[in-house]
Amino acid sequence: MKIYHHINEFKPLDFAIATTGTFDGVHVGHRTILKKLIETAKKNNGESVLFTFNPHPRMVLQPDLDLNLINSLEEKAELLKECGLDHLIIHPFTKEFSRTSSLEFVRNILVKNIGVKKLVIGYDHHFGRNREGSFEHLKEFGPVYGFDVEEIPAQDIDHIKVSSTKLDALF
Repeated sequence: MKIYHHINEFKPLDFAIATTGTFDGVHVGHRTILKKLIETAKKNNGESVLFTFNPHPRMVLQPDLDLNLINSLEEKAELLKECGLDHLIIHPFTKEFSRTSSLEFVRNILVKNIGVKKLVIGYDHHFGRNREGSFEHLKEFGPVYGFDVEEIPAQDIDHIKVSSTKLDALF
């Protein structure tokens, strides 16, 4: 797995299968997304890409919040490598970056800088300024910018939807 510490270090791919998010904890829900991402990349002779952030967005946007991360950045990278991911982009999350609109994020990050042909995301994924972007937005942007989007449904374990927020509460 190749690791990049800024989107500018990454060269767009011919056929990128990508996902994006914090992936804090790399829990079972994240692993389901990654499994589909990697399978899709292999099936299409593409490369799997995860665009994530450091520090965690809540640490920047809510600095007074006592946020206990499940894994350190190094542990997260190792877990992602074990999953078989091709490329990990760890982009600096700043207040300025948080003002990126969902359209700018899709157009400039996903399409222009990564070369996304297919996006695999979780059912509750939101992105862009004030988390304005959603799966519905991605379905609208896809045909315009030449990519497909696949939503991974909630993964239930003992009838509890898996999420990092719920896992954080256990620690």
